[in-house]
Amino acid sequence: MFALAYRLTTFSMASEFSDDLYRYRWEGRLQLAGGNPYQERPGDPRWSQLRDETFPLVDGKDFKAVYGPLVEHLQREMARLSSTVWAQKIPSILADLALLLLLARWHGARAALLYGWCPLAIVEFAGMGHNDALLILSLTLAMRYRSAAALGAAIAVKWWPALLLPAFIRADRSMAWAVVVPVVLFLPYASDIRNNADFASGFLGGWSNNPSLFWIIEAISPSKAAAKYIVMGLVGGIALIPQELERSVLTTTLAILLLSANVHPWYLTWLLPHWSVLTVPPLAVWMALTPLQYWALSEWRTAGRWVERGPWNAVVYSISAGTLLLWLRQRSRVE
Repeated sequence: MFALAYRLTTFSMASEFSDDLYRYRWEGRLQLAGGNPYQERPGDPRWSQLRDETFPLVDGKDFKAVYGPLVEHLQREMARLSSTVWAQKIPSILADLALLLLLARWHGARAALLYGWCPLAIVEFAGMGHNDALLILSLTLAMRYRSAAALGAAIAVKWWPALLLPAFIRADRSMAWAVVVPVVLFLPYASDIRNNADFASGFLGGWSNNPSLFWIIEAISPSKAAAKYIVMGLVGGIALIPQELERSVLTTTLAILLLSANVHPWYLTWLLPHWSVLTVPPLAVWMALTPLQYWALSEWRTAGRWVERGPWNAVVYSISAGTLLLWLRQRSRVE
């Protein structure tokens, strides 16, 4: 009841910390007008008829779409349902509530309560409308039911869950069929997406936002491009380590968050299904502190300067690392 009430109160919340909803809406309207979001950019003059009072808030005007095809299909249907920005929140909110019910069914009331009352989930999904709710719902369904369709849906939201294919296939060979889902969903958009992939790789290296270990890799690398490929190799290698499935998913997710150049605060929601079950204190502290990293927005909006690593990074990562060390020390004493 309270989890639902919290979400209802944030549904009408203005998207102060992210412009993603405006981009979702633009891509949805673009498709209704006959455009392919994987080939068109908001800044292209030939789509000027789609510009309205919200256009200044559409981010990445010089870049094509990078999300998976499931997201693009949903953006189109939400734009068909309503021309408002708020309609683009509906898939995330429904996925968020479905995950709450799934956790209750799989792990009990305690896990559901920890997830349902977590401010990070409430703000980022019901408030900001980030599509990561679809990602973590799909991954949790895939782990719970060994569902190839669910894993395919996760890949069709954001491409990185493809790294988890080896772990899922080790658990159940039929999970290899997961690749069919994103392929089929992409068919209506079939086109050359090499440019999109190059831009999306900036998530692991390239531009930078709230990195932790990436700055060490960048410091010892001959170039940012080299750092990006080092990160890709490390994350790919970690994903291939033979482990029990749920542990492999968590380990790979942590590797991406710790090693990549780009860690938006809402990326920490990827840990929520794991934390609600494990309740590991360092993860809780990291998720609780990561909203501090939104402070970068104040510098951007007031001075037009993007600070890749500001004082908030030191606060978030030093306290989180300190909590981890204390927790490991306590565990070693108990054992």
